[in-house]
Amino acid sequence: MNRLLSVYTWMLMGFCAFFSTASLAQIQVMVSIPPQVYVVEQLGGDLVEVTSMLPPGGLPHTYEPMPQQMRRLSRSDLYVRIHVEFEDAWWEKIASANPGMFVVDSVEGIERLEDAEHDSGHAQHGKDPHVWLAPPLVKQQAAAICEGLIQVDPEHADRYRTRKTLFLQQVDELDSEIRETLSRLSSRTFLVFHPSWSYFAQTYDLEQRSIEIEGKEPGPAELMQVIKTAQQHDIRVIFVQPQTSRRSAETIARQIGADVAVLDPLAQNWAQNLRIVAQTLKKALQ
Repeated sequence: MNRLLSVYTWMLMGFCAFFSTASLAQIQVMVSIPPQVYVVEQLGGDLVEVTSMLPPGGLPHTYEPMPQQMRRLSRSDLYVRIHVEFEDAWWEKIASANPGMFVVDSVEGIERLEDAEHDSGHAQHGKDPHVWLAPPLVKQQAAAICEGLIQVDPEHADRYRTRKTLFLQQVDELDSEIRETLSRLSSRTFLVFHPSWSYFAQTYDLEQRSIEIEGKEPGPAELMQVIKTAQQHDIRVIFVQPQTSRRSAETIARQIGADVAVLDPLAQNWAQNLRIVAQTLKKALQ
């Protein structure tokens, strides 16, 4: 009898351990780019495991998901959309990899800018996807992501909402800090090779000018306009992304007597990166 009770006790403990482990299983979240990892982790904490489709150093304009990422998608509970180029191009395959996966469109309801052309005042076809570079828009994204987490894990709804409140407060503090950093500049116009910073510029009353035209390097006539713009605005720095070659930017910089510096739109530590961006721009524009 005692032996039977002992066996029963061990079986019961085993079942309890199983269900305890199951209750602690993390929500599997897939996102498109590294900055989204930061946002989802702030909202989910240890309740989530977050994976970015785009690896460090990858370019969202040209990236193609790897087979192992598609397999991981099949095990994901939640996907957070942001409408970067590769995600839109691959969306049918991404969605079909896991029809049961809950999808949050994090930019729904956000008024997206047109893709900016170089100094033309017109626009390319399509929308600018770089909404994560403006803190006020990240607050909107966070609200949508929080609701998505609650949909797939309603048991922890209160924890997600509490973490969202704290995160929104942190974003407000970051926003105020950046505004102060960029408040007293002698120039508010900056020159980039690829126009990733339209939302950031709009938020902080800056003017972004770009060298690249519809994803292509400028021809002789466009290059002359770049030089003219640089002279008019006393531009001394061309900003590039670490994911792309600096060679063309350095060639143009030599012609206009400018330096080349890095602004990273895809760094995973989103808050720290935007602080660095603000300080880098201050140094170039003060």
